[in-house]
Amino acid sequence: MTSTLARSSGSAAPADLSTSRWALAAAGAAVLTLALALALGGGAAGYVLPGLPDPGVATRWGLPLSKLVLDGAGAVTVGLLLLAVLLPARRQELHPDALRAMRLASIWAGVWALAALSTHLLTLSDLVGLPLDQALAGNALVTFTVSVEQGQAYAVVVLLAAALVPASRLTLRPGGALALLILGISTLVPPALIGHSSSGDYHHSAAFSLIVHVVAISLWVGGLVALTWYASGARRRSSQLPRAARAFSPLALGAVVAVGASGVMNAVVRMYGPSDLVTTAYGRLVLVKVVLLAVLVWAGARHRRGTLVALDAGRPRAFTRLAVGEIVVMAATMGLAVALSRTEPPYPEAIENASRVREVLGFPPPTAPTPSAYLTEIYPDSLFALIALAMTLLYLGGVLRLRRRGDRWPIGRTIAWLLGTATLMLVTLSGVMTYGMLMLSVHMVQHMVLAMLVPLLLVLGAPITLALRAIPPARRGELGPRERILSVLHSRFVRVLTHPIVAFAIFVTAAPMVYFSGLFAYAMENHTGHMLMGLHFLLGGYLFYEVVIGTDPLPSRPVYPIRIVMVLAAAGFHAFFAVGLMESARLVAGDYYALLGTEIAWLPDTLADQRAAGSITWGFGEIPALIVLITLVVQWSRSDERESRRRDRKAVDPELEDYNAYLSALAERDSRSGAR
Repeated sequence: MTSTLARSSGSAAPADLSTSRWALAAAGAAVLTLALALALGGGAAGYVLPGLPDPGVATRWGLPLSKLVLDGAGAVTVGLLLLAVLLPARRQELHPDALRAMRLASIWAGVWALAALSTHLLTLSDLVGLPLDQALAGNALVTFTVSVEQGQAYAVVVLLAAALVPASRLTLRPGGALALLILGISTLVPPALIGHSSSGDYHHSAAFSLIVHVVAISLWVGGLVALTWYASGARRRSSQLPRAARAFSPLALGAVVAVGASGVMNAVVRMYGPSDLVTTAYGRLVLVKVVLLAVLVWAGARHRRGTLVALDAGRPRAFTRLAVGEIVVMAATMGLAVALSRTEPPYPEAIENASRVREVLGFPPPTAPTPSAYLTEIYPDSLFALIALAMTLLYLGGVLRLRRRGDRWPIGRTIAWLLGTATLMLVTLSGVMTYGMLMLSVHMVQHMVLAMLVPLLLVLGAPITLALRAIPPARRGELGPRERILSVLHSRFVRVLTHPIVAFAIFVTAAPMVYFSGLFAYAMENHTGHMLMGLHFLLGGYLFYEVVIGTDPLPSRPVYPIRIVMVLAAAGFHAFFAVGLMESARLVAGDYYALLGTEIAWLPDTLADQRAAGSITWGFGEIPALIVLITLVVQWSRSDERESRRRDRKAVDPELEDYNAYLSALAERDSRSGAR
């Protein structure tokens, strides 16, 4: 890292020596923290079961070191690509400094690919319990790469990181840089998918929270490293450092929140309770990581209050001094994170002798439901928890920005949005989700709320309008976030998607397509499919209500009579679906519920529960339809009033028209007199 960063900034300049020193300090802090955490937490032994063969000292210490280089190189690559995107572009061409960042990203992508290859080989040695030279004998490497998920994951990283090497040098336009940034972020994902056993409780929640954790910390660490590298050479070229730093600041704040929230979700899944933080080696390492993150949050606050102002005043040294210390702490945090991945957590990652029902559900079967259990039987789903948290904070951040600017935002819209996110969390993180995995009737309550109530509340919040008002426009000739949002809104894809027929079809066909086919059974047995099903209901409902009653800017909207027809027709389709569910003698996902019945004695009769689900569907659909119709009538009335006022403003008073003509005649006469 030291020599590469130094070469990228030029030669024989004081800034180069500074870059070399902080890079070396960061690398040393990462390695030292890794070694100490492995020794204190027991991760150096790899927590292999007694009696299994030992892969040797080289693998036990080389594997975490290789993972550290893998994580560091990935973060730096992504950070440099992020810098290229943040730097202003004109005439659809990357800034010259962005091109320099892309070339340096190409070098680090090569380091990333080599580290992934090393990790790939050492992971094979660790899994088979043999030294590397013996583990590579025969066809073991081919089998590991093709058939084992760890081998598949690291092989994908090698290929994607290697693809970034030439692509980063050949890309010249902002769109290409953004595509490579997305590719770089995607390359971070495969190792996170294998970070938690597929046989552990809530393993999908742990996997998703780990993905968010890795991506957020890579953007945060890599972005700061890239900005610090850029600041080191800013005095020798036309620097856009202040603008890039200000653009990175809100992204860094979001990354901090994502890292903290995803870390909490990981801790919830991997520990029995708060006492494990002090009674186990894993918990103590987590506490140390929390302290380091707190230091980074403090440094980030210092950046926002002081160093960004110093950058605007032309003093990059103030930014660099604080950033260097922050990078050293970040490097130590990454070393600690690698050690944590090698330390056995209190809650086992694999459940021994787990029943078939527990494997399918992904959590231990609960007791019979009670009214209080629907609230207290918490389901730690990191996907919806992090989505709801992000939606809440981004919206409130937009409102706060408007208030600081002196602009008003309707309080009713804010309340509607917050009620929507709160309702989303209620049905996805409570016993409604837990028992919804066991009973179709409870699941249907969740479906109705996700498809009808939550989208209705979110649409009333007008989030796109808020974003367009809160985000400042870019400079003339440049593309910023606001301009990109507008380009998406006016794209052909959005024009087709928001067409009344398309939005209506997506909304009314979602339920029959899912429940009267094999998709529902697949989704219930596969957690990823279950989450995608919930997102489909949520987004389909949001699209429909946005077209019908939304106020955000769309390419076009149907007239009010057509909107009313859409709502009434959707209610009719919804009623037909409910009747079909109640009257059908064919069980929905019958094999799935039969499997649950083999171990869970309190489950109701499957057919009776299905009929109850149909009744819930019938009764629930009328309330949102009535709310939407009332809203449409109010909007239509207000629209007519605005149109009347507009016509009144255009109407001309006859007396005023005569008076204006008289004044014009006088002016013309005066001009002729002056000419004579």
